[in-house]
Amino acid sequence: KQTDWEPQWSTDESVCVHNVNNEVVCYAGAQFEKPAHRLQGQKVVSVSLSQGSPPFHLLCYVPGKPGQPSFIKLFQYPKFDTPVASKTFFQSDKVEMWWNRKGMGALVMASMEVDKTGSSYYGKQSLHFVSVKGDTAMVVLGKDGPIYGVSWSPLGTEFCVVYGFMPAKATLYNLKCEAVFNLGSGSRNSIYYNPHGNILLLGGFGNLSGGQIEVWDITSRKLITKLESPDTTLLHWSPDGEHFMTATTAPRLRMGNGFKIWHYTGALLYERPWNKQEELWEVLWQNFPSGVFRTPAITNKSVEGIQPSHPLASKQAYRPPSARGKEINFKLHDDEDVPSAVSETASNPSKAALKLKKKREAKKAARQQAVENGEITTNGVPAPFRPSILSEEITTDDPEKMKKIKKLKSKLLEISRLKEQKANGKALEINQMEKMKKEEQLIKELQELSL
Repeated sequence: KQTDWEPQWSTDESVCVHNVNNEVVCYAGAQFEKPAHRLQGQKVVSVSLSQGSPPFHLLCYVPGKPGQPSFIKLFQYPKFDTPVASKTFFQSDKVEMWWNRKGMGALVMASMEVDKTGSSYYGKQSLHFVSVKGDTAMVVLGKDGPIYGVSWSPLGTEFCVVYGFMPAKATLYNLKCEAVFNLGSGSRNSIYYNPHGNILLLGGFGNLSGGQIEVWDITSRKLITKLESPDTTLLHWSPDGEHFMTATTAPRLRMGNGFKIWHYTGALLYERPWNKQEELWEVLWQNFPSGVFRTPAITNKSVEGIQPSHPLASKQAYRPPSARGKEINFKLHDDEDVPSAVSETASNPSKAALKLKKKREAKKAARQQAVENGEITTNGVPAPFRPSILSEEITTDDPEKMKKIKKLKSKLLEISRLKEQKANGKALEINQMEKMKKEEQLIKELQELSL
């Protein structure tokens, strides 16, 4: 199946580009009889044209061969001789690219469909930043797991990322790819800025039940409200930046189709259920030129709304009579973060901090390996049943002799594990008891080889 074939237009519609057989063809002035420029010899699989005012830029993805890195190359139109910036990375089957509204920078998410480490069912993703000034950087995420959503602020000064195993974390980053604010964690997988960039909506739709929505005041970094819109398949902000629409549409869902209009304070203003014999496929706001609506002033004043036609079912957890009326002193999800500003040291760790982190991880891995080998117990105490000769380092130039030494050590480690299991009350089998009887003989053979 052919992908990334669609033509792309610049904001002023003066330039049109599209990818044909790994070659980027550019047309100018709506003259399609003959291409004005071509980007050849790069084996481009995906291309993205910048928005904003000229000069325009082309961001191109060139996949690497097996064992070699892939490339993201940034060219200024129509100067295709040398790239303005280039970024290499491994582990990518495909990429997604997002330009900010001013066309001064772009985010690139590289994805692997299969995570070879086996840590994630969703594959593996990494996020990178490329600037028209030639700067490149990798966006450091504060939690392991997939990247669900990436979105630029319409102001072009920051972007938001939702990532990590559920409950997913949401973080705001500046143009230096530094984390500036943590929006906490929760059941969310999508991001929607209003057209003016002062209100941010985080949604949990699709395979996340409940349709949870959080509305944030980006200027003051405060949560405005939380609401629920179950079975939402579509969400769009109104051009006025104060209202948004949620809809349940086919073919994603064929039952319960309809749409709702909400105020940013969480008030439901209008609801239109659809005829059960018909399917709703699309809902769109009327377009308006930019500048028609002013940036809405965010207030705490409540807005009167209506009750939904299908009231939400109670989601209170069952509590036994003995626990009712008492204060809850535990968290359902201990790994949930609370919204907070990100300190400079946390978002931009020093080289020394990164070095210490690597040392701690290496020490932890070595300790785990020692526990698995029976050298120490889980609380760090040396294993009491381990012969002292196993701690001695025995070396020789004879490869055959080294093989015998390794084999004997492996057998003695197995015996020490069996002795520990027996001391803990575990019943051993007959063949395991026979192994333990050979310990003295194996130690004697190992001592002879060490001479």
